[in-house]
Amino acid sequence: METKRFSTFEGVFTPTVLSILGVVMYLRLGWVVGQVGLVRALTIIALANLITLCTGLSIACIITNQRIGTGGAYAIISKSLGLEAGGAIGVPLYLSQAISIAFYITGFSECWVLVFPQHNFIFVALYTWLGLLVVSYLSARLAFRLQYAVIAIIAASLVSVFMGKNSFQQSVALWQGVGGVGFWRVFAIFFPAVTGILAGVSMSGELRDPEKSIPRGVLSAIIITLLIYMALAVWFAFSASSQDLVNNTAIIIDLAKWRFLVIAGLMGATLSSALSMFVASPRTLLALGKHRVIPFSNSFHYVNPKGEPSTAILFTALIALLTIALGNLNSIAGLLTMFFLITYGTLNSAVFIEQTIGIASFRPRFKVAGIISLLGSFGCIYAMFLINQLFSIIAILTTLLIYFILVRRQVQRSWPDVRKGLFIFIAEEVLKISSRLPYHPKIWKPNLIIPVEEPRNWVGMIDFIRAVSFPRGRISFLSILDAKLITDIAAARKKRKDDFLLLTEPLREEGIFTTPTVIDTADISAGLTIATQVSAELPLCPNVLFIKLGLDSQKDAILKVLIERAQSLKFGTLILALHPKSAFGQRKKINLWVRQGSPNVHLAVLIALQLEKNWEAELRVLQAVSDSTQKNEAEEYLHKFKRLMRLSQKSQMCVLTGKFEEVITGAPAADINIFGMTSEVDIARMRWTSDAICTSCIFLRDSEQENAVA
Repeated sequence: METKRFSTFEGVFTPTVLSILGVVMYLRLGWVVGQVGLVRALTIIALANLITLCTGLSIACIITNQRIGTGGAYAIISKSLGLEAGGAIGVPLYLSQAISIAFYITGFSECWVLVFPQHNFIFVALYTWLGLLVVSYLSARLAFRLQYAVIAIIAASLVSVFMGKNSFQQSVALWQGVGGVGFWRVFAIFFPAVTGILAGVSMSGELRDPEKSIPRGVLSAIIITLLIYMALAVWFAFSASSQDLVNNTAIIIDLAKWRFLVIAGLMGATLSSALSMFVASPRTLLALGKHRVIPFSNSFHYVNPKGEPSTAILFTALIALLTIALGNLNSIAGLLTMFFLITYGTLNSAVFIEQTIGIASFRPRFKVAGIISLLGSFGCIYAMFLINQLFSIIAILTTLLIYFILVRRQVQRSWPDVRKGLFIFIAEEVLKISSRLPYHPKIWKPNLIIPVEEPRNWVGMIDFIRAVSFPRGRISFLSILDAKLITDIAAARKKRKDDFLLLTEPLREEGIFTTPTVIDTADISAGLTIATQVSAELPLCPNVLFIKLGLDSQKDAILKVLIERAQSLKFGTLILALHPKSAFGQRKKINLWVRQGSPNVHLAVLIALQLEKNWEAELRVLQAVSDSTQKNEAEEYLHKFKRLMRLSQKSQMCVLTGKFEEVITGAPAADINIFGMTSEVDIARMRWTSDAICTSCIFLRDSEQENAVA
């Protein structure tokens, strides 16, 4: 159970301020002023803080819209974009936080050895690591109380700085400094100074009132540290020349009134940053374990009787110790910054998405304009590539890799995220655009509506349906329950839906869009008619009615009504007469029967081409003529037909002489034969044709939506 222990000041404001007022403030801010001049330095500070402020506002917005619980930024992203997205951000974020501990300890140890050169660097680092581990393991409250002392030391150091040497009479380089490094490169060097705003957010599970504490603590910390940085920049500009500021990055110590206070502040800043990460990062790991995102989740989810995630703390300490043992890791320091920026950018994106898609659940008490979160998101991406393009690409690819691994693991269960709402919003906007554009047969693809009486009887048909619709077709299964014969309609509907899920799983695995619809009605014929009418009015409506002929001729009357209804709704019609013995044979040879002037040739050709491609079969086009005098004309027609329809060169053209009823019995062997339908629907003749030719047959009727020549 989460323990609510911390107020706004100790749980959010203090760790956030201490994470921002760090080494960059002491050792790089003067260098920034010296490089680009005071006005441009203030511009850099303002731009960097603008990105951070936008992110802080986005956090404030989303934190007042939903309960976050443990995990801070990871929890926010998970509840907006799903556990997979949260895990993809949370795992590298946690590792970055854990490794950052080693960097801060290294920085503290280097400062210590400068003051006490007789001390061994390794021992200082190890003692510091052990001390921070003990403090964070015993109590996060103890860690935060120690930070009060640190923030007091930093405040005292700032007083010492502002009371130090300065001359407001000297000329100040306002617009141009030494200029050895370009503006955006200087921005990239300064920006990591303002990437510490998640220290307080990570304590979300242990705050007494996170909905109030996080917005207040984060935003006030950002504003106060912004004022401090700007005041310091002005002080640097009036206290030393640009050349001195660039040549001596530690000039702040020399200029301060009391050197020891600045040194103590510098050491305290690095120590407090390490302690903040020592407290915050195990909370991220705790949340990852709680949601079963990572291996050994049960262990990392453990919380001791004092409310501390002890296992997560020890594991984090181990990562930090290994990082220290590896020595100088400055080469990957930039990569850690990338993961922080990806987190900030994703937080902004999550807010922008929820604002944009118009869901009713998005009702934050702290409202921000959409442009703010959008600006914050783009700002983070821009800053990433300014700082280091290579590390930006590596960080993005790593995040995507983790995301796809989690998707394959299917960590998501019943989780309140808005991803489906996002895709529905995109689909709605695209449909609005497409509805204003005219339809042309050039864009036709097979979108089938298939009446199914019993899904389990269609298992053997799935491969054929795939061959007709793959790769970009859609399939709508329509099933009617006879309400007169069923006592528990709800149970019957659920069972039928479950049967459809099993039936269509192979199609969905191949990315074919399938939707099952189950209707209970006392009049099956009326139910089918109404369902097809409704389907025709949908934004993504079907264009081909697919019917499998059964052996029960008593149902032929219903099929005729359905076929006539499809024609009036401008659906194409595909009727499959499945041969009981040969079925689909070897799926290697297709006979397409055509005749001059046929109104049904376009759909027949398109379906034949689908089968040819997906079965990797041979296509043969046949035409029957009554006598030999018509043969030359028929051959010429087939030659033109092949060229006009853009059939493959391997396609064979064949003219057969004689009455159709006699010709089909001696036709070249095939695994399936395709015919255009006659103007009058004669279902009995379809069955006879399939039996006579000893193969399964497809009978097709065109609508106005397909054109094989387009």
